[in-house]
Amino acid sequence: MCSQVKFDFGRDILKIIAILSMTIDHIGVILYPEFIFLRIIGRLAFPIFGYLIAIGLRSTKKPKKYFITLLIFGLISQIPYYLAFNIQPFERLNIFFSLLLGALTIYFFKKKNYIAIIPLVLSLLPIFEGSFYGVLTILFMDILLDNKKTGILALLALNSLFLFESNIQAKIQIFSLAALAIILLHVTNRLKFEIIIPNHSFFYIIRKYFFYFYYPLHLVLLFLISNSI
Repeated sequence: MCSQVKFDFGRDILKIIAILSMTIDHIGVILYPEFIFLRIIGRLAFPIFGYLIAIGLRSTKKPKKYFITLLIFGLISQIPYYLAFNIQPFERLNIFFSLLLGALTIYFFKKKNYIAIIPLVLSLLPIFEGSFYGVLTILFMDILLDNKKTGILALLALNSLFLFESNIQAKIQIFSLAALAIILLHVTNRLKFEIIIPNHSFFYIIRKYFFYFYYPLHLVLLFLISNSI
């Protein structure tokens, strides 16, 4: 007999917004770097992905499998990533590795285990996309789930640092705070709509793994387009 799970449509709306924002951002980087507004729109993506990692880690019954999935797709995505962004193979690691570091930080932080400091320290290395900022964003999203005020203040403080940047590409990171408005709709249950679906249905499998496969595939497509124009 097939078991059933709760399906949060609001969570998927967040995922779609993040995917669209990320795609627009990558179009801006790879195809139209002169259009800064594409990069600004793209600032919505990572905070939402960070929030999704935080709630994903809370809802999974198999955190180790969650970590392994992030690692596997990080490895799969690395070739499309360096080709699309025209960098050396390991000059920078793709977003899956940053999400993995964030997930590990939350996992050990909640266990009050000092191992949590390891992914934080690793994130200081410039090879990780988003670096220390990315991991702290994910950690603060988890804090937001427990205490909205503390989480919001932490995210405001973290992103306000970009106001002092002279580089416009770094300064526009402040626009990532706009994602908070969307995230808070979900935190306060205004964007939640739960239905029951079989956990072995085609729909369940597609929604569960869509982003994992979409990420490398959209990079391959952008790489092909950039080499044809």
